[in-house]
Amino acid sequence: MSALIVVEPLTITDAVLTSTDVPEADYAAWSGATTYPLAGRSMVVASHKIYESVQAANLNHAVTDPLWWIEVSPTNRWKCFDTSNSTQTAQATSAQYVLTPGNVVSHAALLNSTEVTSMRVRMVSAAYGAVYDNTIYLANVLLESTWYAWLLGAKSSRSAAYLSDLPAYPDAVITIDLVGSAAMAWGVLLLGQATYIGQGVNYGARVSIQDYSRKETNAFGDTVLVQRAYAKRASFTIRLLNTEVDLVNEYLASVRATPCLWIGSALYTSTFVFGVYENFETTIQYTTSADCALNLLGLT
Repeated sequence: MSALIVVEPLTITDAVLTSTDVPEADYAAWSGATTYPLAGRSMVVASHKIYESVQAANLNHAVTDPLWWIEVSPTNRWKCFDTSNSTQTAQATSAQYVLTPGNVVSHAALLNSTEVTSMRVRMVSAAYGAVYDNTIYLANVLLESTWYAWLLGAKSSRSAAYLSDLPAYPDAVITIDLVGSAAMAWGVLLLGQATYIGQGVNYGARVSIQDYSRKETNAFGDTVLVQRAYAKRASFTIRLLNTEVDLVNEYLASVRATPCLWIGSALYTSTFVFGVYENFETTIQYTTSADCALNLLGLT
């Protein structure tokens, strides 16, 4: 298998997000002259956050006051740029983001998408003009390879798109176009530079999910199921040259508690984990190489 790829996402700010057709109109902006009821919501455009009142008759209390307000989520426009994989930005049929990173980026990724059929990424350099244009399609795939499945069986749409060949133009403006159905939504949209770790991820990699759904059985024997978010998990062992051991250990320490996109293999989107590592352990057991075991926890 190929080297482990770690993409550190570019922080998206108002300066980076040049324009978008995804509106930011979830709720009315917070006003000190408005009396909010219990569970009433308002929006602060400066921070791109939605807040909910936890008391009735909420008049002229700042949203930063925890006695009166609780933070709910980012606004719809900015949900795909937070550190959560489950909070989805939603817009019917199409959406566009225009970004000016001001730095070199090599990778673009779309994660936890619903009913998105394609992602197009274009780059225009101020000095050289159009330098990149690529579209990746997230077509529905069959769960089994039979004629019955082809004609009548259920199909599953891919939830991740990934481009790794963006050219190095720090002055480029990047336009990302999404196309899909009326129920189109996406959890993470990221740009970033990649770091390649090791000589390859060893076979035997493990992927799974941690389900946070509630399953309880009452006194009458009835089981109540409440579906909640889940987090992806993965365990990789990476082969390192002995000359790489110190550098890799230092790099992993530098990205601790930092949400990144970890890619075990570009062949399997199930090995794409947007999250943090729980721990890593390097075993120096060969003359010229060592093994680094890495356990990853995806963010919900």
